[in-house]
This record gives sequence, structure tokens and C-alpha cells, in this order.
Amino acid sequence: MERFTTFSVAAALLSGTSLTCAQARQTDPGSGVVELPTISVQAGSPAEELVRPDIEKLKLANDTGSLVGLTPFETPASVDIVTQPEMQQRGLRTLKEVFNAVPGLMAGNDPATHSLATLRGFPGGAIGYMYDGIQLSGPQMLSRDYDSFNFDRVEVLKGPSSVISGNGALAGTINLVTKQPILGQNLSQGLLSYGSFDRLRMGGDYNVAVGENAAVRASAVFSQANGYIDDTDSRTAAVTLGATAALSDRLTTTFSLDYYHDAFRTPYEGTPLIARSAAISPSNIVSAPGGLAIDRALRNRNYNFNNGEMASDTLWLRNRTDYELTDNWTIRNDVGFYTAKRPWANSEAFTYNGATGLLDRSSDLITNDQQVFYEQISARFDGAIAGMRHRFAAGLAYNHTELLSERRFGEATPVSPYFPIRGFVPADTAANFPTRQNFNSRLDTFAVFAEDAINLTDKWLVVAGGRYETIRLDRSIFDLNTVAAPQSFDQTYNSVSWRLGTVYEILPGTVLFAQYNQATVPVSTLLLSNISNARFELSTGQSAEAGIKATFWDNRAVASLSIYQIDQDNILTRDPANTALTIQGGSQRSRGIEAEIAVALTDHLKLTANASYIKAEYTELWSPAGDLAGNRPVNVPEWTAFVMADYKVPGLPMTVSASAQYVGSFYADTTNTIEIDGHTVVDAWISYELGPGTLRLRGRNLFDAFYADWAADNPTQVYIAAPRSIELSYVAKF
Repeated sequence: MERFTTFSVAAALLSGTSLTCAQARQTDPGSGVVELPTISVQAGSPAEELVRPDIEKLKLANDTGSLVGLTPFETPASVDIVTQPEMQQRGLRTLKEVFNAVPGLMAGNDPATHSLATLRGFPGGAIGYMYDGIQLSGPQMLSRDYDSFNFDRVEVLKGPSSVISGNGALAGTINLVTKQPILGQNLSQGLLSYGSFDRLRMGGDYNVAVGENAAVRASAVFSQANGYIDDTDSRTAAVTLGATAALSDRLTTTFSLDYYHDAFRTPYEGTPLIARSAAISPSNIVSAPGGLAIDRALRNRNYNFNNGEMASDTLWLRNRTDYELTDNWTIRNDVGFYTAKRPWANSEAFTYNGATGLLDRSSDLITNDQQVFYEQISARFDGAIAGMRHRFAAGLAYNHTELLSERRFGEATPVSPYFPIRGFVPADTAANFPTRQNFNSRLDTFAVFAEDAINLTDKWLVVAGGRYETIRLDRSIFDLNTVAAPQSFDQTYNSVSWRLGTVYEILPGTVLFAQYNQATVPVSTLLLSNISNARFELSTGQSAEAGIKATFWDNRAVASLSIYQIDQDNILTRDPANTALTIQGGSQRSRGIEAEIAVALTDHLKLTANASYIKAEYTELWSPAGDLAGNRPVNVPEWTAFVMADYKVPGLPMTVSASAQYVGSFYADTTNTIEIDGHTVVDAWISYELGPGTLRLRGRNLFDAFYADWAADNPTQVYIAAPRSIELSYVAKF
């Protein structure tokens, strides 16, 4: 029996062929190893080939949509997959750019974290993250805006998914799938690009077969840029290494080592709103009370310290081993270790002072030293019981996380908005930092989980699953200014989540799906909880979703449509009788509809489009400003839409492409008094097959739109997006 990978199969399809197999069994969705008993190859029509990559994604077994490796077509939920070829074709260079390509998902502009996002109307704390199918504990502390080159694909499961990825995944789960070794093939790829702001990007990916039963793979990427804001140089580097060995017909093991580095000289922390009367060129991209506005003249200004710092060094060690006990039962074990050091030294908040005409600035000095150990074992069954196919998985998981953090908060010297004398990070003294604390946090999570996908008939699939977690938090907080004894506390949380869903094939290539879920979410980041927040129970959430997925028009089109509602209860709010008191009892709701389509209109023209509508609101929430019920959460637009056209020029190895992305207006504060205007961004590019690779000339933000794409924690501070830029890249495959 020969071994192939999912994407080697896709590569054959993309080269102008189609394949059929009587039966395909994916032994390791995370690593991509697939066993195919027989393959026959037939040619497809040119129009069909344009859409084939989109259809193949519906058939891609994955660890994100279920515990049993269901494909998106079989999953009773919305699953979006962005593959590495898509990232290259669309110019998605970082994870944030990848996230923003997914309907319903909006990522922020802070370089420190890719978990700065909203999904279906809920913030990053309600989004689960997995790395090669393994849950990450405290994703807000773990995640960075990595280069996309080292990832085989990014999978997004929308809606409550705590059964899959554990506590905290109310809005959905994002799974980052790295490039893994491929048995039986020698492959290599090189990437080189250069563009505006002196952005240089270089990468290489090599897979080498070692005999018939082993392979090694190495991927590396380096990038650097000067930035479009003054004095914001940055550089990133990543190396992923993997070795896979089929030790026997039934035993396969994969070792992985990943290293990530990033450093920002003085990271961009946003642009402040100032008095319109004081602005040189006031704009209307932000509407705010008190006559505040964004001044175009401040587009490139940096108010951070001259020696500001934001950096990260991360190392992952992992092993996945699969042992086939029988033809139906497989035991899988995942074990891994993560360590990271992340220093920050910046002025992150600056607020316009109408009395002085200056910007009052904060001073923030933070270090994070974090380690994570995890172990997960599961038993998986794929076979017939009582004449019905069952795909069943059950297992145990343990995650241990430790975080040592130094946190200093104070005020810096005010600066002029137009001629800032930025100064330097102040010395770590009580006089400069009224808040000087050292944290020691430990989080231990034990979980038991199970899921079963039952084919009641060959057209009707029912999926049910559950997960129980016990989470133990231990924290010590030492105040350096008071020199008091450390404040220590502990808390135990219990999480119960479950899902029930169904998929029914009403026509060949067309399925209806529906699901109902329950999930849990911490009311604040557990690793950073203070003694007041730690005493609160986990908030709970429920969701219902229904939709349709279909391929039609002789496989020239693929489309999906879904509607959903997500409710979260017991979030933190203020006591209506005493708004100085924080209590548990608030709630919020999100209702929405999403649609996607990819269609080959002709043999040369393909159209891809998606749209998302989100009606997100607090159904019960109080603040010192009063009743916020009916208000929309921060950084959640109601409408987003995307359209892309690809035209293959007849007779030439060239494709001309263009895209337009629309994001509706959103708010910078929960009181909904500061509104950020919507925007539309147009990109275009030309791809030319040259030698062993593809040469691309890309223009981004072609009409040089001036807009804000994210609101900072300080609501009078927003991130201005990059101006027009160009880029030339070459990707070669050997």
C-alpha cells in the first residue's frame, strides 16, 4: 500500500487531472499522511480545474471540525480552510492577513499577538487556538503574528467548539497546521519577495524521503521591513523541522521542532484622536464626541519611546505517535513542550489633553517567561456497529502552564502630537512606575473527551460529543512598591461542554447541516486574573447553527450558506444599584449569516466571493456610564464582504487577478460613542509562470485608502492601515 499526502493528491489534481479512489483512509490529518489503496486519474474540464482546489478543501479530513477527522463536508458546522497555495496566490503574508481572509473573523493590527481578533461578534478571549490539533492554554499569552510560510494551512471552526479545543472556545477555534514530513517524496520550494517599506521576505521548504518509510522536512523564513510608521523597523524568523518514520505497518511517529523569533524596534501603538480645531488636515474616518478627530498629518507619527521594544523567542518540541491496534482501532499520543520569552518596553497609550494640547502618555514595561507541557492520548475507532459506520474517539488530556511576569505601569512625559520628543523608557523605580508587580501563575488542566459520528444511512450523519475539564489556577502576586508579603490565591473551575449535530445529503454534492452546542469561557484571562476576578465562575454559552454546503454546475461551483445564534451568559458587568461594584450576570448575543461561493464562469475566469452579517449586542451590561444593553462590542463590524476575480490569459502562462474587501463601520468603545468608519480596499496582481516557479507583481491598497482597521485598548487611539504599496515575488518549486 503506497503512502501519499493530502496535498500531493491535490497537486495531482491541480496539474490538470482528477482522481477517484474506492476508499481513502487518512491515518494522520495533522501530518497529512494518507493511505490510498487504488488511484485512477482522469482529465477534468478547464472550468472544473479552476474550482477544484475549493472542492478538495471540502474533502480534507482535519482535527479542527471534529475529534474523529471529519471533512468540512461532513461537519455540522462552518469550517473554513486557507491553504498554503491560497496564501501565496492571495498574498497573505502573516497570520493576521490569513485570519482577515475568513468570513466572520476580523484580526487586529497589534504586532504582539494574532489572538487580537473577533469572531462572529465575540472577542479573542472567546476564541480557541490549536497548534497541529492540540489545544493551547491561554492563547492570548501564547500567540504571535507569525509568518504564514511555515504553515501548511489554517483551519477555522466557527461557533462553540469547546468539545474539540477545550474551555474558552465559544466563538470558534483556529487551528494552525504546520508543514509536516511527507513519506516517499522529495520536494523543495523557495520564496523571495521585495516591496514597499523595504520589506524583504525569503523562505525555503525542503522535504527529503529517507528510504520508503521515513522522511525529514525543514521550512524556514526570514522577513524584515522598515514599516510605514516612523521608526518601526521589524524582523521575523521562523524554522520548523520535522522527522516522520513508519516504524512498522501499524506504527508511525513524527517529531517536530519549531522556533519563532520576532523583534520590533519601536512597535506602532496606534494614532491618537486630537481636537479637530487643532488638526492640520482633519479626517472623518473616526466619529467621536468632544470634537475629536484623526489628523491625516499624523499618519506616520510614532509616539513610542526611542528605545521601545517588543520581541519574542519561542521554541516548540512535539511528538505525535499513532499505533493501529487493529484495522479499526488506533491509539494516538501527543506530547509537547513550549517555552517563550517576551519582553515589552513601550508607551502603549497616549490621550489628547485639551488643556495642554499635548498627548499624555503611559509607560509600560512587561516581561513574560512562559512554559507549557501537554500530554494527550486518545483511542479512535472507525468501523461498523450494528450495520452503521461509527467514527469514534475518546481520550484524556493534561496541560500544565507556568507564567512568570514582571509588570510595570506608569506615566511618561507628555509629547506634542506633531513634534514629539519621544524620550526613553524610564528606569524601573517606584517613582516612575506606581504599579510594580511580579506574577507567578500556574494553570493545570485535566480533560476527558469523547465524540461519535454515526452514519445512520449513507446520506445521514449524526455527530455527538462531550468534554469535561477541571482547571486549577494558582497565582502569587508580589508588589515591589509596598514590599508586602506576596498575595497568593488559588481557584478550581469545572467546565462541561457538549455538541449535537447532523448532516444530511439531499442531493449528490449538496448537504444540509444543523448543530447545537454548549461551551464555557473564563470571564478574564486566567493567567492574569486578580483575586477579585478569579473568584467568578466560568461564563457559559450556547449556540445554534444551520446551513447548506454544495458543489454544483458540473463541479464548476462550490458554495455554502449558514445562519447562527450565539449567546453568552454570566459575563462581568457592574451592579446597576452600585456601578462601582463588579458582579457576574451580564450577557451578550450574536446573530448572523455567512455566505461563500467560488465559481468558474468560463474556462478562464473564476470568481470568489463571501459576505458576513453579524448582529452582535450586549443583552445585559452595565458600566459606570449606565446601561449598555443593545450596544455592539468593540471591533465588530456588522457587514464584511470580499470578492476576487482570477483570469487566465488564453495562450499565455499568465493570470490577472484583482480583489476588493469591504469592512463596515465598528465601534472603539462599549458605550458606542466612538465609531470607526467602514472601508474598502482594492488589490490587484499579475502572476506569470516563469521557469520552475511563479513570478507575481502585486499592488496593495491600490487607491491609497486612508482608514483605521482596529481600535486599541485606549478607545481614543486607533490603528491606521498601511498606504498603497507594491511587491514583487518569485516562488519556485523543484
